[in-house]
Amino acid sequence: MNKSRKVLVPVLSMSLILTGISASFLATSATAATKYKVTYIPKNLGNPYFDAIVGGFNKAAKGLNMTVKVVAPAQAGATDQIPFIEAAIQQKVTAIAISPNDANALCPTLKRAMKAGIIVLTVNGDTAASCRQASITPTDFSVLGKYLVDQTAKVMGGPGDWAFLSATSTAPDQNAWLAGAKTYIDGGGQPTLKLVATVYGDDAPEKSATEASALLAKYPNLKAINAPTTVGIAAAAQVLSTSPLKGKVQVTGLGTPNQMRQYIKDGTVKSFSLWDPGLQGQIAANLIVSMKTKKVTPKSGVKFSIKGVGPGNWTMGKDALIIAGPPQEFDATNIDKFNF
Repeated sequence: MNKSRKVLVPVLSMSLILTGISASFLATSATAATKYKVTYIPKNLGNPYFDAIVGGFNKAAKGLNMTVKVVAPAQAGATDQIPFIEAAIQQKVTAIAISPNDANALCPTLKRAMKAGIIVLTVNGDTAASCRQASITPTDFSVLGKYLVDQTAKVMGGPGDWAFLSATSTAPDQNAWLAGAKTYIDGGGQPTLKLVATVYGDDAPEKSATEASALLAKYPNLKAINAPTTVGIAAAAQVLSTSPLKGKVQVTGLGTPNQMRQYIKDGTVKSFSLWDPGLQGQIAANLIVSMKTKKVTPKSGVKFSIKGVGPGNWTMGKDALIIAGPPQEFDATNIDKFNF
């Protein structure tokens, strides 16, 4: 990270349109002496998905005179992130960005942070709107449940039994997707598919692998496992890659290209999806600076743009929800074009 100098530094130019009024500004303060100190708290350590979000933060921070400290619990328990929020409050950081493990358990501590003047953003998951100022979500979660069911149908190629291998039972993002999937199924979506189980690997590789193996043993007619978690999909693919059921039971869901490339190439996995996780980190870093410099107040309908980042333009939805972009499908034809 560049050391502070008493000179002007190049910064990322941003243009905001606030409630229909255009405004241009630099996404940092007037002098290089100002440092924006950000603490990012992912769900847990050692998860390649959240490592990609960290990469997005760091990429943006280089041009924003910002330092980003990453701290997280070893496990993704509902309250395990609270000590890290409390530490950030004591350190008087500029902002806390958090990928919450629980939608409600963190709220009292996050509200204390905001009361102390700290900007609070949720990234890749959300809490109650009163517990943060804005939320950056990777894609439109309201339709992702349907997307996952249709994704499963595509790799199955016909009728049959399938199962979800999710993260933790309290993960707000995955739970929203599973609820959307249930609504779609109950409404008649993909009627030839039968969802026989939803299990939880707690975003731990060993437990996820154990749960995947248990599904294969318990459901002899299983045709597919959909794991909407980067840890879970890799664990399930690893189990199937050495199983006699390889090619008979499909694995799909949400994963990163780098962790899933070998399973695409050895035929264990036909296709899977994700989005660019780093984009959320880039948006969050820029939004923190624009909020701190009072160039934007997050609320429904606010439009903003960030030059050279993702689609470039966003409109905040209800409760200042920001959708980073659409999902991207990966298969043998395109996986080598991506590196994250």
